Amino acid sequence: MKKAILFDWNGVLVRERIQDNHDRNELYNKVLKNTATQDEVKLLVLSFEKYEPLWDMLPKLTKHFKLCVVNNGPKATMDYWDEYYEYSRFMKFVNSEEVGIAKPNPEIYRIACELIGVNTDEVIYMDDSCGFPAETEALNMKFIHWVTFEAGFEKFRHYLREVLELDI
Repeated sequence: MKKAILFDWNGVLVRERIQDNHDRNELYNKVLKNTATQDEVKLLVLSFEKYEPLWDMLPKLTKHFKLCVVNNGPKATMDYWDEYYEYSRFMKFVNSEEVGIAKPNPEIYRIACELIGVNTDEVIYMDDSCGFPAETEALNMKFIHWVTFEAGFEKFRHYLREVLELDI
């Protein structure tokens, strides 16, 4: 039985706003090198937006599942992700830089599962990277690949309806 959902952050829960990618890449590199100002970290965080259809579903999902983000990214952004997107209302967040392990290392998924109190075989994992199914499926997780936001969301909704028989 599936009891939890692990989400990738960028590519599933949030997407890049339309802007010059060069600027975002420059900001991201500064944040990674710990040379960014607080305003630059905020600017980087605000260069993303929620994927609203999924965020609109989160209150209903919390009635059936424990939720957690598994993210490869700089820890300097963590407080701002919550300040601007309020993820903690719905889910926990495991950040690769904070735990010292990055995806696709299976240990980061185990850490997330331990944090929310589930076994790996009780998890649905969604990511826009197609490079992680082998790692998550080896842990007996259900992997849903988000090729695009719309296609990933539809695959997820189909899985909920057809496999888990949940109409959310």
